[in-house]
Amino acid sequence: MLPFFVFVVAARLMMCPRCSRAFTSSITPTFVADGPGMIARRPRSGCHLLFGRDSQHHNDDDDDDDVPRLRRREVRRRVFVVRSSIVTAMAGITIATPPPALDLSSAALADDDDNIIATFIDPSTRLPEITHRAYLDVEFGAGERGGRKGGRRLVIGLFGNDMPRTVRNFLALCSGGDSGDAKNGPTYAGSTFYRALSGNSIQGGAIGDPTGKTGKTSSFEHGEPFPPDNYNVRHTKAGLVSAVRANTKGEIDSRFFVQTEDDAGWADGRYAAFGIVLDDNEHGEVGDKGMDLVRRISLVEVKTPQNSPKETITIVGCGVLAGT
Repeated sequence: MLPFFVFVVAARLMMCPRCSRAFTSSITPTFVADGPGMIARRPRSGCHLLFGRDSQHHNDDDDDDDVPRLRRREVRRRVFVVRSSIVTAMAGITIATPPPALDLSSAALADDDDNIIATFIDPSTRLPEITHRAYLDVEFGAGERGGRKGGRRLVIGLFGNDMPRTVRNFLALCSGGDSGDAKNGPTYAGSTFYRALSGNSIQGGAIGDPTGKTGKTSSFEHGEPFPPDNYNVRHTKAGLVSAVRANTKGEIDSRFFVQTEDDAGWADGRYAAFGIVLDDNEHGEVGDKGMDLVRRISLVEVKTPQNSPKETITIVGCGVLAGT
């Protein structure tokens, strides 16, 4: 910073015809050639740019009467041109230093995690590829069993290419089928939808804890929470299925939620979306029919303050659909 200040002061001293003479005369007397002889001038000091125009060497009474008026005007005109050029250059980008060349080799990119750029996906405009389809059969209270005939099956399309680890965990938890046998590992069968938020979401999948406070992961993850693949899928479409955060580190387990509205921006960057609710038909496409069950669950009567359904909503069966 100091060298730059010194440079600016020196430059401005040189730009002023009077100050430039005063700057040099602070060391030695200034001799001005005028006519037949050399006339010695007394030293001058200071600069009007630093001390004001009323400084000694800018006194009108102490003007250079021995220098012809036309010569002074010409000097000032030339200095004005030089000053304008320098100020104009300093106002812009005076020195353009080219950026260093980027190393785009595969080795450099592999060693530098900062070069990994997240690609966000907006499902409202481009749905991620669905690689697998899983189902959850739901029962409301007692005696209303789920399944295709009863129309209480929730089909979920999974984004296996974009969220491979999260999807693998979900598929493993669904593959236990209707038995809920511990020997096949943890399964969603027997768990509940433990929270219903009208106009927001439904939450379920807390294996082993009907209160929804804890969950489990598949045998692939040894039952322990793990970090999701990424948060690239934006929550811009109703029916998106996202993992619930298991702890303050953002790790996930078996719990999930389904958003009931298109706009759930509050979940972006905090919850990892890995699937979407599909229609329960032979085509398995995204549609309103697949959301009917979700909205019914979201509108049940709840107990405050946990917003837990008054009647138990149980996942009585689960599995992976053939052909996926």
